Amino acid sequence: MPSLLDLPLELRELIIELVLKDQRMPPATPSKANRADFRDMGYRAWRRVIYYERRQSHCPNNASGLIRANHQLSEETLATLDRISSAPYILDLSVLNDVALYPTWLSVPRLTHRVSTLHVNVRLFGHILSRDAARSQVGDGGHLGFQWSFYALLERFIRYGPVDEKTSRKEAPMDVDRDVTVKTLVLDFQSAESELSFPPDEVDYRWWWRRQYRQDPRPGTEAGVNFELSDHKTRPEWFAKYLSGHIYALLGMTYHTAEYGKILYERIGAIKVLVNGERNAEIDLADSLTRLDFSSGRDIFGYVTTERELSAYREWKKETLARREQLGFRVMWPQDPELA
Repeated sequence: MPSLLDLPLELRELIIELVLKDQRMPPATPSKANRADFRDMGYRAWRRVIYYERRQSHCPNNASGLIRANHQLSEETLATLDRISSAPYILDLSVLNDVALYPTWLSVPRLTHRVSTLHVNVRLFGHILSRDAARSQVGDGGHLGFQWSFYALLERFIRYGPVDEKTSRKEAPMDVDRDVTVKTLVLDFQSAESELSFPPDEVDYRWWWRRQYRQDPRPGTEAGVNFELSDHKTRPEWFAKYLSGHIYALLGMTYHTAEYGKILYERIGAIKVLVNGERNAEIDLADSLTRLDFSSGRDIFGYVTTERELSAYREWKKETLARREQLGFRVMWPQDPELA
């Protein structure tokens, strides 16, 4: 029986490329089966509700089998990887009831520290956040909802890559930052809930947003409100707007957010937001970084109170601008001689 190596090189290269770009099917619905909360690293996020998939390999990727097959296939696979270096990582992110995240890697062409595109399909399942669930989403100093789980998921990736939970001392230590960068992060929000309907037309984004803080009107307490919001499903454009707003807040580098925003500037080039595959918004990190200009040290990082510490912040900004330029990210150098 003819083997893969018996085929013409051109055909073999096409087959290798198809294997490298192959995608798994996303799960039909969110399920906790074979999933767990990974606790092998210290997360910056205040809290998280993430059910990571447990896989057979610590770092599964499409290229691993071909590279290990034999010397010839290994060389041809590496050559194909160089040719398709911009092939995206694809992550399915199922969100249940506006709270719990179920991430599933669908395609990882190769393991690399320099990812061209990370495409995240954010599929919304279940109902709008219930009033009881909303009670536990609010805490001292800020909202503790979906956005912090998303931040924890993103932080894990840009620190260590698409890795499974570290369970053995023989594996690489999780305290070693792998410095993974993403040139373009694409977030595509879609509704995948088939059993529930969207809320009545009078329910707008602001109404839905108020539910996150338990400030929406109760049924029967206000004229015309005769339905329970959590009997319906979230519109994907609302989720997109909600998460985008919190990303902008982190990028603002204020007292509460600077600790979380720094790594986004250092590791991500641009963020594109889609709704049902259509362009919805773009978060311009280059513009946001350029505009960071605090006149008072107390506004920076939450602990900068002296001129020396203020100088350290400006040095961080200068180094981050240079780093982004070196990585091929879009950069807008400010008209400031101290940052030149």
